[in-house]
Amino acid sequence: MKRAVSALAIAALGLTACSSAGGTPTDRTLTVALPAPPESLNPGQNGSGAQGIVHWLTYEPLIRAKSDGTFAPALATSWKYVGKGNTRFELTLRPGVKFADGTAVDPAAVAATINYYLKTPGSMSPFLTGITGAKATGEQTVRVDLSSPNPMLPYVFSQLVNWGDVISPAGLKNPGQLTTRTFGAGPYTLDTSATVAGDHYTLVKNRNYHDPSAQRWDKVVIKVISDPNSALQALNSGQIDVDLNATATLSSQAKGMGATVLSGDPGVISLYLLDRDGKTVPALGEQKVRQALNHAIDRNALAKALGTGYDPTGQLAPQGTDGHDPALEKTYPYDPAKAKKMLADAGYPDGFDLKIVDLSTFGLNVVSQAIVAQLAKVGVRATITNVGNDLNKYVAELGSRKYGATTFRLANPMFASALFNFAGAASPLNPYQSRSPEIAGAFTGLAAAPADRQKTAAQNLNKTVLDQAWFVPITTVHNYIFAKKISGLGTYGSNGAIDVLSWTPGNTAAQTTRSNPQRNTDRPGSHRPR
Repeated sequence: MKRAVSALAIAALGLTACSSAGGTPTDRTLTVALPAPPESLNPGQNGSGAQGIVHWLTYEPLIRAKSDGTFAPALATSWKYVGKGNTRFELTLRPGVKFADGTAVDPAAVAATINYYLKTPGSMSPFLTGITGAKATGEQTVRVDLSSPNPMLPYVFSQLVNWGDVISPAGLKNPGQLTTRTFGAGPYTLDTSATVAGDHYTLVKNRNYHDPSAQRWDKVVIKVISDPNSALQALNSGQIDVDLNATATLSSQAKGMGATVLSGDPGVISLYLLDRDGKTVPALGEQKVRQALNHAIDRNALAKALGTGYDPTGQLAPQGTDGHDPALEKTYPYDPAKAKKMLADAGYPDGFDLKIVDLSTFGLNVVSQAIVAQLAKVGVRATITNVGNDLNKYVAELGSRKYGATTFRLANPMFASALFNFAGAASPLNPYQSRSPEIAGAFTGLAAAPADRQKTAAQNLNKTVLDQAWFVPITTVHNYIFAKKISGLGTYGSNGAIDVLSWTPGNTAAQTTRSNPQRNTDRPGSHRPR
């Protein structure tokens, strides 16, 4: 999810296959396709999701989130909350680690990086909620202080949301450099001479990496291919090895081509009813109107029309994540007659006009169009402004407050979803800075909940937001990865993690869909992601 790029003709890609037709490696270059480039090479300004692969390979995180739902040491060998209430966090660093430029990764550099991120907000800044600062407290220790509870710091300081990516002193000395070069301690560094921003990124080995056994490739090329069909054809012809622009609808075709298919990282595509105070769309300021819109959507029909990989849902948390509650599925059954009556009772018998902004990425615009058609049946006249794959333009449009709604994909688990989607004042997905005493109370309850009560607290937050009808949940969909002739792929975690450092040249069993088992490991505050 990212800036728009022109569709690339397969013949013009100019990529070298990693393996010969017979499966014998001819070089050790890994070539990966992305739907769009990173928002920024500066970790503090980048988003999340698969576009993060450039950062995953060039910056070593403090804590590594794995696809099996666990956390593993990276720059930090251990971490823990100190005291009660999730307001102090301590990390012990791995000794002897160097940045790619040869300088030491020490507590001062880690603290300086965290404090830099706090001072320069980016799109993922909601995850820093509560953090007031970091300081070196010993030869190998760092302390993070908070003014309010944040129970998911192991996840925050992993590679998944960037804030664990430690930047060298040379990079922090002149932050402007961070947008064109890499200053990390990861297994690879950016080769600027073989990189064209927005088109392709070439990574070469970091000679100072602390674990050479994890450098399984001599070179990694990240190629932007904006069209999913073109990306699949590039995979089939051997021009790329891994397709991160994979979609559910193309999964059967990919299997037929002999590709390995991974699915995971479930999310809920929803219509975000952004203007909850009715500042530009007065109707949305009425809770009854927002609830009416939930009754207006035939989720079963919509998911069926969308096809493979889409399942109807009436709640914000996907099955297998901490906030999911089967009882919530029946909160808003499809009932257009009831929706019309509720609109009339709220003073809108003839409906109202609604402007929606959306992205094309991962089929969001297709969902928007289906929503518009169904809302029209209850008198709501919705129009769509589509910005393609341009996330920067999308964020700018959201900030303009010209739109009452957007179609987007809710993250999981509930605390992460809340921070990024509605509870974080800095979140671009909460442009009107909506507030609700009920939601604030449920959110605070989850933030401070001890480990044995986090699931109940997450379900309560899910229910509270659903009752307030800030969203219209539509369908659950997984993310996908297609690959050929790659060993060690692992799974695609429900936390969004992929084990990219385990990928090696070789053949894999094709036509197999593998995903991380749906298990409730997504509990903030434990040594597990999300």
